[in-house]
Amino acid sequence: MTGIRAANRCHNHLGESMTLMGDNQQGADAIAYPTTDALMAEASAAAGLSDFGAPTFREGLDRLLQSLREDADLTQAGWAGVKPMLLRRLTNRLQIEDWYRSHPEAEQAPVDGPVSIMGLERTGTTALANMMSLDPQFRSLRSWEQGQPCPPPTLEGEMRDPRRLDALARIKALIAARPEQKAMHLYDIDATVEDHDLLGLEFRAQQTIIPIFGYHAWWRDADMRAAYRYHRRVTALLQSSRPPNRWLFKAPHHRFHLEAFLDAYPDTRFVFTHRDPAKVSPSFASFAASLYPAGAAERHDMRRVGRLIHEHMLIGVQRAMEARARIGEHRFIDVHQHQIDRDPIGTLECIYAFLDLELRPEMRAAVTRWVEANHNGAHGRHRYSAEQFGLTKEGIRSDYDFYIRHFGVRIED
Repeated sequence: MTGIRAANRCHNHLGESMTLMGDNQQGADAIAYPTTDALMAEASAAAGLSDFGAPTFREGLDRLLQSLREDADLTQAGWAGVKPMLLRRLTNRLQIEDWYRSHPEAEQAPVDGPVSIMGLERTGTTALANMMSLDPQFRSLRSWEQGQPCPPPTLEGEMRDPRRLDALARIKALIAARPEQKAMHLYDIDATVEDHDLLGLEFRAQQTIIPIFGYHAWWRDADMRAAYRYHRRVTALLQSSRPPNRWLFKAPHHRFHLEAFLDAYPDTRFVFTHRDPAKVSPSFASFAASLYPAGAAERHDMRRVGRLIHEHMLIGVQRAMEARARIGEHRFIDVHQHQIDRDPIGTLECIYAFLDLELRPEMRAAVTRWVEANHNGAHGRHRYSAEQFGLTKEGIRSDYDFYIRHFGVRIED
């Protein structure tokens, strides 16, 4: 725990994943993956637009297509789920650039904060984000609006927005078809979610729910500054007709590129969540593999998948701790999952004090109601083991010993 200031410690994946899973029917024919130029031409013809903005996105799309060819081993049904996602992100770029031609002033609007909830996956980031999303002081990044940013939503019309209603229907369909997903993840239509679709506009989203391990390795070392600047361009669009502009982000993968994020959002405060890595690594491997494109999980050795995901996550923690030392401790507050579970209101009091915000009585009441409905285990238990992913608890904890000791992470039975 050396180097962590006591004042900064608190002691007291939607449309994309549902599209990718698709119909679990394998195809025998080889997949003819398109080129970047071919995908761009297809998106341009469908949208009737031609301006994709700065070409900084091309390298990421080239790398993604290369890894799909070399690593993914998709079925035809799996590719049928992935391709529309790629085309949608290209189409969104076209529509964003078209919208800005009529609204150039929006890009100069201020963004207060923001707050980024980050850390290792499966450490309580979703529960914490869902609770904080109940506070109207924050602007949440909802799945349905980042999946199709144009036109930007309005405060008056968002409850009836067709994008929101469609996302609600897809959540219901997912839970009906895959009830175990409810125990793995909290799907809340109005809560902030991971910003895969915003980073995906530059084709620099983490993409761990596709077995493209070559792309993951490239992404870890990629220059993310242009991706986060475009991210900022889209949040300005989204807030243009729907205040407030104090954004609440929830993205464990921010830990890989904290300084690039700060380049776009220089006033960010970070809520760093923690949990025993022996629980985290196999839990995330299980969750990610459950969302692989149709037929892909059956074609990959889950022991290899587990080891690669474990290594990926470990590198992310190392990068975050190194960047945090450069950025300064005043930007961070540490929160442990067992604190969120045991005392959610007390945990929020610590976080709000760190953010210099008031935890209002109506927010306390809303969180209390949310916890009653969504406490740990309320929707079933996520079953997994380290061994099924080629790991052991002892080995995971040995690899993460530097992290466990530094943050005083509690070991779980």
